[in-house]
Amino acid sequence: MNTELGMGVMKNWAEFWASACHSLWYWRNKMTHDSGSVLPTRPWLEVLQRVHIYDVTSNNNAVVHHNNKVIENIHWQSPDLGWIRLNTDGASKGEDIAGCGRVLRGNNGEWICGFSKGLGACSAYVAELWGVFEGLKLALSHGFLRVELLVDSQVVVNTISFAKGGSPTGRTLVQNIRRLLELDWEVKICHSYREANYCADALANLACDGGFTMISYEQCPAQVNSIYLADVVGAYTPRLVNR
Repeated sequence: MNTELGMGVMKNWAEFWASACHSLWYWRNKMTHDSGSVLPTRPWLEVLQRVHIYDVTSNNNAVVHHNNKVIENIHWQSPDLGWIRLNTDGASKGEDIAGCGRVLRGNNGEWICGFSKGLGACSAYVAELWGVFEGLKLALSHGFLRVELLVDSQVVVNTISFAKGGSPTGRTLVQNIRRLLELDWEVKICHSYREANYCADALANLACDGGFTMISYEQCPAQVNSIYLADVVGAYTPRLVNR
């Protein structure tokens, strides 16, 4: 079995590299935030196994029908020509620990800037709203007038897209976001699967480790670099989605 897996790596190094980067990032976060988590004794074999499972899925035409769902390969995509892409996310870990992250990238996937901000105690929903609010302000401060806003919470997308409705929680934030959207610029609001939002997610988790600090990243921080590079090369993750 190990020989078969190793041959798979030799056939497609990009798949192995992307899987290894994501696995290392995942294990690091688990060990950081879960005191009972430990690094696998033979991590390379787990990465090989993930690549093997991915290849088996791909060889089945990358489409599996199950209760009106199909498998799609999800990955970060560059914005349309003349636009920039803003990915935002929020994270809440309870016990007064929450944060948000956002990153702006251009047509070739180039890193323009990013932020992480500690929020103290709030829900994941409110943290997501903070990510959108701070992300839009970031785009405006750089003078961008065509922005594709990607959020991995469908609830947040629905809340900020419609003039009325929404939960009373975070209402002031929602109103402030809508005021920004009414300014003289173009903002496309889209839902993004989490698999295409890993950079913003990683920045939000960094924010949870930094108290109430707001940190600006003119270059991709080292802790997020492997995820960012995987986005640039188009690494993707299979996901079961509705047809």
